[in-house]
Amino acid sequence: MSQAHRNEGTTATTTPTAHEVREMVERERAAAPAQPTGVLVGAGGDPLILGLPIFAIGSLILGMVLVGVVDLTALGSIVPIILGATGLMLLVVTVWAAMLGQTMVAGITGTFSGFWLSLSLLLLGLVHNWYGLVLPQVPNVQEMFFIAWGCLFVFLLIPSLFLPAIYPLIVALVVAALALAATAAHNLDNDLFKAAGYVTFVFALLGFLAFVNVGMTAMGAKKPLPPLGPAIMH
Repeated sequence: MSQAHRNEGTTATTTPTAHEVREMVERERAAAPAQPTGVLVGAGGDPLILGLPIFAIGSLILGMVLVGVVDLTALGSIVPIILGATGLMLLVVTVWAAMLGQTMVAGITGTFSGFWLSLSLLLLGLVHNWYGLVLPQVPNVQEMFFIAWGCLFVFLLIPSLFLPAIYPLIVALVVAALALAATAAHNLDNDLFKAAGYVTFVFALLGFLAFVNVGMTAMGAKKPLPPLGPAIMH
C-alpha cells in the first residue's frame, strides 16, 4: 500500500465529521451536571413610583383628621391606611431602594416609614390604653412625639437640598406641620391642629404631583409634567 493510501486511511478514521462533532457536544451537555441558575436581585425600576403615592395618601388622611373631618378622638380611624398601607409599603420601598444602591431614597423612605409606623403605634396605644396613661398626660405625649420627629426632619432637610426642589419643600412642610401640631398639643388649641392639617394637605398634594412626574417618566415621556424643580444645592 502506498504512503498516500496509508495517509488517507488514517485521516478517514481519525477526523470526525460535522455530524459526529454535534453528537459529541450534545452527549457532553447531557452528561454535564445542571448549573444553578442565578437570580438577578434589584435589576432596576424606580422605588418612588410606589413610595410617593403611598406617602401622599397617608398624608391626605392625616390632614383630613387634623382639620376636623372626623373628631380628634377618632384618630384611630386612620390607622388602617397609615399602618396597613403607608408605613408598611414605605418599608418595602426602602428595601427596594437599598437593593438598587439608592442610599438617599432608602434613607428618606425609611425615615418616613418609621414616622408612620410609630404614629400608628401611638394612636393604637392611646385608643386601647396600652401605655397606662391618664387623660391629662396624653397631650404631653403627643407633643413629645411631634417634637422628636420634627427635630429629625429638620436634619433630613439638609441633605434633601441636593434633590429636586419639590423634595426639600415636602420635608420643610412636614417640619412646619409637626411644629404646629406640637404647639397645638401643648396649648390644646384645635385651630393650630387645623393649621397643621392644611399644611399636611399641601405636602400631600406635592407628593401626588411628584408621583405623576415619576409615572410619566417611567412611561417614557420626554418632558414629564409637572417639573420637580432644580436642586437647591449642587
